[in-house]
Amino acid sequence: MSEKRNEIMEEQRRAREEYIKLKKMQQGELQPQAKPSELAVTPKTFREKLNNFWYHYKIHTILAGFLIAVLAVSVTQCATRPKYDFGVLYFAYETALDTQTQAIADYFEKFAEDINGDGEVNINVINCSVNDSNKDPSRFTMFSKIQAILASEETVSVYVVDQKAIQYFDDALDISIFTEKPTPLGDEFYKKTAIANYTLPKDLSVGLRAIKGTTFEESEKAMQAHKAGEKFIEKIKKQGNYEVNPKV
Repeated sequence: MSEKRNEIMEEQRRAREEYIKLKKMQQGELQPQAKPSELAVTPKTFREKLNNFWYHYKIHTILAGFLIAVLAVSVTQCATRPKYDFGVLYFAYETALDTQTQAIADYFEKFAEDINGDGEVNINVINCSVNDSNKDPSRFTMFSKIQAILASEETVSVYVVDQKAIQYFDDALDISIFTEKPTPLGDEFYKKTAIANYTLPKDLSVGLRAIKGTTFEESEKAMQAHKAGEKFIEKIKKQGNYEVNPKV
């Protein structure tokens, strides 16, 4: 009986204490305690902190990592991409391999100068060759590419063309696209650009695009590329012992 009485008295004591706490909280003398479910568990060890960070910022971390990877690839590509001194448009009515146009670039670079000051000579040969068949569906796309280069690529100053390409420009434009009649390319050119059993058309010529009277005339980059192209073609003529063509 004594033990049971003690339990009853203990319960009464705890009840009085709870009542007193409640009254004090109502009167503002005591701040209410947080519920156990509301108590924040503060991570203490490094592993706990790492797990806590991953739990709250997992999506942010994955997204940030992806963006950093994309940025790193872009920076690497920009850093390793050649800085071209000027561009060359290759336009002929016989499809050329990209390895052939790269061979053209390699051959032409010995006649060009470093105009961007990076210590190297790099020429970008843009492959705009087309299939002579009117049934080829890619012809329209390639002609659109050529027109876009004419309108916007201010550093493409030199054109390598066959006779049909020259005729195309004569028919499409009111004035000649070249400063003078294009210079025929010689045997050395064809030897250096031959890839396996593939050879380029034998009626190719190289010409300098005219920019006088065009929107490129006011562009410093276009003028720089034009002057570089002019020197380049003069060296081509001397190498091949060609006669200087009259002005068109």
